[in-house]
Amino acid sequence: MAVTLCVPPRPGELCAPVRFLVRQDSVVMELTARHRITSVEWDARERAVAMIVDITDPQTARPVDVRIDVVEAGAAHADTRARTIGTIVRDGRQYDVVGTYLGVVADEN
Repeated sequence: MAVTLCVPPRPGELCAPVRFLVRQDSVVMELTARHRITSVEWDARERAVAMIVDITDPQTARPVDVRIDVVEAGAAHADTRARTIGTIVRDGRQYDVVGTYLGVVADEN
């Protein structure tokens, strides 16, 4: 199941699949506003969560900050805006991968 934390890509919009490695249990990252997270899995060789994200052209979509958390499976989400992206098995235990939209990246200019 594909998940977006902000806005899904438009029908027919070109997207590039990008593989992100999430090496910590909580990380803030920048994505394009229009994106689609298509899979998450535990990569034992990399010792990281591998997340495939279809992103749109950064020139046509604003950058947004999202937080990705790896939490015990079934644990209550601390933030009501959090969405479950998927579930992984790491070291024999189940974890939920949860994403939260934090907002548009601040313009520093």
